[in-house]
Amino acid sequence: MSNRSKITFPERVVLAILENAGKGTYNANQVFSRLPKEANFTKEMVHQALIKLANRGLIREPAKGTFSPIQPTVKSEGELVLSNRGDYYVRMELDGELQQIYMDNDMVGKLLPGDRVNCEIRTKGKRTYVKSIGLLERIPQRYSAILDVFEKNAFGLLQKNGLKDIKLTDTIDPKYDGYKAIIEVYDFPHNSRNPLGRVIDILGEVGQADTEMHAIVAEFGFNTRFPDAVLEESEAIPNEISSKDWGERVDMRQAFCITIDPADAKDFDDAISIEKLADGNLLLGVHIADVSHFVKPGSPIDKEAVIRGTSVYLVDRTIPMLPEKLSNDLCSLKPHVDRLAFSVVFTLSPSFEILNQWFGKTVINSKRRFAYEEAQEVIETGKGDHVEELQLLNRMAKHFEAIRFANGALRFESKEIRFRFDENKRPIESYVKTRFDAHLLIETFMLMANEAVAKYVKTLKKPELPFIYRSHDLPPQDKLIEFARFCKLMGYPINIDNEAQMRKSFNELMERTANDPSAEILQQMAIRTMSKAVYTAFRSDHFGLAFQFYTHFTSPIRRYPDLLVHRLLQGYLMDPKPSMSESEIEMIAKHSSNMEQKAAEAERASTKYTLALMMEQHIGKIMDATITGITEWGIYAMATEYHCEGLIRMADVKGDRFTYYEAEKKLVGQRTKRSYHLGDPITVSVKKTDPQKRIIDFNLLD
Repeated sequence: MSNRSKITFPERVVLAILENAGKGTYNANQVFSRLPKEANFTKEMVHQALIKLANRGLIREPAKGTFSPIQPTVKSEGELVLSNRGDYYVRMELDGELQQIYMDNDMVGKLLPGDRVNCEIRTKGKRTYVKSIGLLERIPQRYSAILDVFEKNAFGLLQKNGLKDIKLTDTIDPKYDGYKAIIEVYDFPHNSRNPLGRVIDILGEVGQADTEMHAIVAEFGFNTRFPDAVLEESEAIPNEISSKDWGERVDMRQAFCITIDPADAKDFDDAISIEKLADGNLLLGVHIADVSHFVKPGSPIDKEAVIRGTSVYLVDRTIPMLPEKLSNDLCSLKPHVDRLAFSVVFTLSPSFEILNQWFGKTVINSKRRFAYEEAQEVIETGKGDHVEELQLLNRMAKHFEAIRFANGALRFESKEIRFRFDENKRPIESYVKTRFDAHLLIETFMLMANEAVAKYVKTLKKPELPFIYRSHDLPPQDKLIEFARFCKLMGYPINIDNEAQMRKSFNELMERTANDPSAEILQQMAIRTMSKAVYTAFRSDHFGLAFQFYTHFTSPIRRYPDLLVHRLLQGYLMDPKPSMSESEIEMIAKHSSNMEQKAAEAERASTKYTLALMMEQHIGKIMDATITGITEWGIYAMATEYHCEGLIRMADVKGDRFTYYEAEKKLVGQRTKRSYHLGDPITVSVKKTDPQKRIIDFNLLD
């Protein structure tokens, strides 16, 4: 762990100010004068922070009382990545966080996206960039491309800026000219004008929904087909679960147990149970599908699950981590059938105080499968199946949810866009998924189980047992200061003096902006200010949830880290001795974090494709919108009715020239002085859409 990860909040602020100041030396008064007003530090606090930073070797003290930043060249390894706009970056871990470091495109040469590279990183003021770069390992990458076949030559025409057309080295039938295909780019020889690639799969005609969705899956490194060895192993698993599979499990089939999931869900990996005891106490059970019973370490299914890392949920389909026989059948906690589970059972007092907890393998039998809407109706109306149990569970969930927020958990929620389709499977409407108490009920109990498992393992033995956690760090200091300044500009100042005040301010911000059109903008900016949650063997805390201990235990059907948690926990319950090293776990953790990020990108891409396809039928339509982003090249706006974001290109805004002010995130007309800010309501019309590139262009009508 680096020295930076151990410093206090005031030290983080002071260090960020020094590093942003660039060259030169500064005394405590000069640093104090650069503090944002939101940081209520005294000069003495600044002086003490400077001394402690110097003692830690994070800054220099060339003369007594004067300090300067250390901006060394850092040597590191990472992955070369290419953005949708055609800019190259190196993705690497820096200061304990996965970051994308800018590099000049002229440095790329014969390097390719996906290459493992070593590079020198330099920080200058606010800017961190790649100073030099070299190839460590070439890792072939797959892309969707349109085939261009003529005579004896064939090329893959990529829809990605910044990468040349790919010369295909295999023979392609001319009848596939113009089709979309998955190609693998495997080399870029020094004597070649184009990178070299081969066709992996021909997807179909351009513009077909199946073609485009398969292209998205491949673009982000996922596979829609399982290898033959995986399918063979899956088919060999017996179709029914019998008592021979039980082993020494606890029989909980008589407990009142239910699942609550989306109406269209096919896999049910979690169930909850509730039971009143004779002494007045309660047994709350969180039961998770025991995938580890079927998926053994090193088996073909396990190896493929490690590679995939996660299931991918696109707009109209799921790319599962496990074969369907497991994910939708044997591991799915269906109603009225015996299923194998790994359970966390809490003993609660009548006032919901946790008195005890138990972890172990069980057999359960779900009494009812509820959709969220069904459970919500029962909770609200007091009518329907299992009213008493559902209302009790809802009261319990609200109790524990209140405790979590009282401890400082953040209240942010991202909007989830859903679609309705016509009989030809074309999108005709988009809407925001509604969140019910029933959603929060399940979420709260899953969080309780995750926290309990992490705390149990973390505190079981000294030295600590190797384990995989779901960790979320404090917001990076530079982003936090920038967000505080922006909130002040928007008229909603926040307090970032310390962690407790920061948590309180973030939650109050959501309450204060509840009736303000800017609320969603501020919430999205707040989310972007946060560090990314990652899997790791080295840290157990979660800032966003305000948990000291946290892991992912509750979704082993769709997340590989959860499956690993099950294996490790079961091992420690039987014999608390390490079965894997921290380094082995960390390798899986990093890969899982990477695949999770790619899955999220694929899911966003499928949503953008579907929105662009839907908006084809609304070309020219006039709509209300809100400005969600401002850059020097244009204004991004969210159409209120359709929940789609489009770009207003500044080249299309006639009658004035606009100057971009980055600090204030605004554009100001040089002649008219008209200004545009984040959160401003505007009127737009749909200019054009390009579903394949997943973009929508608006005209500004104000």
